[in-house]
Amino acid sequence: MRIFPGDWFGFKVGCTQVETIAFDEDARGAALACLCIPSVRNGHVTEEMLTFLDGAGACLLNLNLYPTLVADERRAVAAALAPVLSKSVLSISFSRGFGLTASQLGVALVHRAHPFVARFAQAWAWHTYFFNAIAARAFMALDLDRLAAVDDARRDWVARWLAARDLPAPAGGSYYVRSFRCDGPLPAHLQPLARDGVVRLCFKPPQE
Repeated sequence: MRIFPGDWFGFKVGCTQVETIAFDEDARGAALACLCIPSVRNGHVTEEMLTFLDGAGACLLNLNLYPTLVADERRAVAAALAPVLSKSVLSISFSRGFGLTASQLGVALVHRAHPFVARFAQAWAWHTYFFNAIAARAFMALDLDRLAAVDDARRDWVARWLAARDLPAPAGGSYYVRSFRCDGPLPAHLQPLARDGVVRLCFKPPQE
């Protein structure tokens, strides 16, 4: 298994069999490539990520902050991911931005030769159908125009916050995540937010 290394170091991943998992941008020949899109690199999907997914036999994708991208950027990301969807397990996380916890799907991966596969096949199938139905109903009830208006207001708030502090504001990507490297010494007020030279900002803009 290969996990794409995020360059803002926002998450720590644990596992029970460390010898089977590697953080590596090269997934060629790997049985499974795991990627959280787009919670790294300021919420941008990059060519390196797509090449990473293309090289593996199967993919585990979590579209974490994808719903907070502007519509054109969401379409571009969807088009870029389309070639790997047939070999992917996919989850979409709305809950962080909208409190829509029904869409926060959990994924359990069990080796096909494990005895539990035969023992619990029917129960797991019904469990999966049940929670997929809950998520589907939640998605169908979304008012996309209303959500877009909320996102626009939050995106503007983040841009103003960054500008007021003379911090960079990358174009595109999810407004929830902003990370950058400083030229020269790091100011004291940013030092608690830095790890390995990367300053990480994670926003939860107020909603009026």
